[in-house]
Amino acid sequence: MNNSIFLMTKSPIHGFIKSRLAKDIGNCNVKRFTLLNIENIKKILSNKKNFELFLYTTPRKKFRSFSFNFSKNILLQKGSDLGEKIWFLKSIIRNKFILIGSDIPEINLKYILNAFEVLKNSDIVLGPTYDRGFWLIGFSNKKSINYPFKGIRWSTKYVLDDLTNNLKENGISTGFCQTLRDIDIFDDYCDYRDKV
Repeated sequence: MNNSIFLMTKSPIHGFIKSRLAKDIGNCNVKRFTLLNIENIKKILSNKKNFELFLYTTPRKKFRSFSFNFSKNILLQKGSDLGEKIWFLKSIIRNKFILIGSDIPEINLKYILNAFEVLKNSDIVLGPTYDRGFWLIGFSNKKSINYPFKGIRWSTKYVLDDLTNNLKENGISTGFCQTLRDIDIFDDYCDYRDKV
C-alpha cells in the first residue's frame, strides 16, 4: 500500500500566494519560491514506488512546476480555516497519510520517512516549526478520533500548544518529528536565502 503525501498550497498564481511575504519580496519571488518548494518535493519522491504525491490546493487549477505538470492528483481544499481544511482531507482519505506545507524548503526524504515511522505507534504525527506552528501533520487512521482543532488560535505562537493540548484531552496519541522553519515573513526568507 502506498504512503500518501499531500502538499497543501494555494495554486502558485502571480499575486495570489503568500500575500504577507509578497509585500516584502514581491509577487515574482514568492511565486518562484513556492514553485521551487513544490519541485523539491516532486524530486524527493521521484521514482519512489511506495509513495504517492497529491496536491491539496485552492483553486483547483493546473499549473506547471518546471519539469512537472500537475495535471492529476489534485484535490480541492474545503473549509473556512486550516483545521477544517485538514479535517476535510482526513474525512475522505481512509489510509495513513501526511500533509505538509509548501513553504518548508528544508524538507528531505529522511524527514518524510521518519514521519511515517512515527505513525506506526501514534494516531497523529506533528512536525513543529520554530514559530510554534507545524509544518507537517499526519494521521494513521487506525481508529476514529474526535475533531482536534477546536479553539486553535491560528496564526499565533499558541498553535502548537493549543493543538497538542486538544489531542491530549481527547486521548489521541501524538508523536513528533523534526522541527523545521516555515517561511512566512521577511526575516524567515532572509535566513533561508543566506543558507542557499
